[in-house]
Amino acid sequence: MNQDIIIEVLKKWNPWDHRIDSGIKRPHYMRKIFPYLERKEIIVLKGIRRSGKSTIIKQLMHEMTLKGINKNQLLYLNLEDYNLTNDLTINLFNEVLDAYQQHTKNKKKTYFFIDEVQKIEGWEKWIRTKYDLGENIKFIVSGSSASLLSKELSTLLTGRNISFKIMPLSFGEYTKFSKTKSLDGYLKYGGFPEVVLEKSEEKKLTILEQYFDDILHKDIIDRYKIRNAKQIIELARYIVSTAGSKVSINKLSNIFGISKDTISLYLGYMVDACLLAEVTYFSYSAKIRHDVTKLSKYYVLDNGLVNVASIRFSKNLGQMYENSVLIKLMENKNEVSYWSEEMAEVDFIAGNEAINVTATDHIPLRETIGLSKFKETHKQFATLLITRTKSDKESMPLIKFLLRALP
Repeated sequence: MNQDIIIEVLKKWNPWDHRIDSGIKRPHYMRKIFPYLERKEIIVLKGIRRSGKSTIIKQLMHEMTLKGINKNQLLYLNLEDYNLTNDLTINLFNEVLDAYQQHTKNKKKTYFFIDEVQKIEGWEKWIRTKYDLGENIKFIVSGSSASLLSKELSTLLTGRNISFKIMPLSFGEYTKFSKTKSLDGYLKYGGFPEVVLEKSEEKKLTILEQYFDDILHKDIIDRYKIRNAKQIIELARYIVSTAGSKVSINKLSNIFGISKDTISLYLGYMVDACLLAEVTYFSYSAKIRHDVTKLSKYYVLDNGLVNVASIRFSKNLGQMYENSVLIKLMENKNEVSYWSEEMAEVDFIAGNEAINVTATDHIPLRETIGLSKFKETHKQFATLLITRTKSDKESMPLIKFLLRALP
C-alpha cells in the first residue's frame, strides 16, 4: 500500500495534530485497564459488538496524553476504515509501522492500538513475533468476543495477554449518558451507548434490531459458516425472548428439529459472541453441577435485545428485573449460578450472596422460602431479596442494587 495513502488514513484517526474526541467517560474501565499499559503483556479488549470498545481505546489514549505520554507515541489503526478494505493482510501491519515511524520520528515506546484486529487473518502470529523479539511496542487490540476466542489466540498468546471484557453501559453509566435515572428506559432499551444517546424511541428500536441482526450474522452465521441461517435465527430469538428460563436441550431439539449436539453448539456460539450468559446450577460437587438434569439458565447481556427479539405481545417485567440483576453481577466477572431444591429456588448465587428477584413489593412466599431453604445448608452466604421499592435489612430496591458500588 502506498505510504502517502497510509499516512492520510492514519492522520484521520490519530491524535498527532488534533485533540482526541474521547466521548463520555467510562472511568470504571480506565481504573481497570490503565495500570496495565506499562506492563509488557498485550492488552485485549473484547465484548459484544457496539459495546464501546473503540471509545474505550480513545479514552485510554486521552488519559495517556494527560499523564505525559507524547501524542507521537500513540498509533491507532482502525481496520474497519474503508480505505483499507483491499489491503487487509499481515503486511499491512509492517507498512503502517514503517509509515508511522517515517512520519512521527518517534524514538520512544510505541503504543500500537489495533481496532477490530480480527479483520486480518493470522494477526496473532505477527503480534507474538513482535512481542517475543522484545520490540519497544505495547499492543492494545480490540474485537468482538467471538472473534478473539480462536484456538490460535489461546495457543499463541497464552501468558502474553491480559483480557478485559467491555460490556454495554451499566445502570450507573446509563444515568450519566442519558442524564436521567429512569429505570424504565434502561429496562426497555438497555445500555448500548448509541442507543442510550439516541432520543427517538423508534430509532432506538431500529438500532437494536440492527445490532441483533449483526451479532447473529457477523459473529455467528458468517464466522462459523452456518448454512441454515433461518434455523439459528429462530433459535436465537426464542432463547433471547425467554431470557432467564431453564433451557432443555432435548426440548429445543424437538421444537426446532435440530440435533441436540447442534443445539449445544449454537448456544456455545451465542455465549462466545456475548449475546448470552450461561448460569449453571450451584453445587460444590462437580458431579452434581454437570448432571444433565440440572438445566442451565440463559440470560441476555443487554435488556434492549430481549425486547426487540421478543415473540410475545406483553413484556415480562419480572424477566427484565432478573436479567438486569444478572448484567450487574457480570460487571465484576463473578461466577454466577442458581440453586433449586424441590419447590425452593434461588435466582442467583454470586460471591458470598444468595439473591432472589421480584418485580413487586407484595413478596410472593416462594421468594423468601427459597432463600431460607438455601441458608439452612449454606450458612456462610448472605441473602438478599431485590424488589420494586421495598427496602429493609433483607430487601433492596432494584434501582439501589443496580447503583451499588462494585466490591
